[in-house]
Amino acid sequence: MRGKFVKISRLELLVLLLTALFAVGTLLWFWAAPPREGVTVRTVEEEPQAAAETPAAPGMLPGEVLDLNQASLSDLTRLPGIGETKGSAIVAWREEHGGFSSVEELLEVKGIGEATLAKLRPYVTVAPAAEEGGDHGTNSGSG
Repeated sequence: MRGKFVKISRLELLVLLLTALFAVGTLLWFWAAPPREGVTVRTVEEEPQAAAETPAAPGMLPGEVLDLNQASLSDLTRLPGIGETKGSAIVAWREEHGGFSSVEELLEVKGIGEATLAKLRPYVTVAPAAEEGGDHGTNSGSG
């Protein structure tokens, strides 16, 4: 055994050197070449536009708004910052007080503060109650 390395021919050595030179040249070309006009170069720190359009409440459909007096517990848990505990507290408050008259009444529910209300405001509403005992469009004064 004369050496640890297998002897290669001059042709194999030439091919090996040319391949290495090509690889190094290609890497330098991609690294140093300025971007072409019309090509947008974005750094990793930039977030794509689609990320900015991601809703704050991923459980909600785009444009969906829940009526606090009609929403079920499972619907309420889709709201941002509302889990089983706060959802149950909203349902209990609604049953105890006969429903919500405004979205701001959520502040009276235990566990909901100004910050949570601010997150919920785009996704909740209180529909006006149907009038009971009204004339429903009839004129009872004429006969």
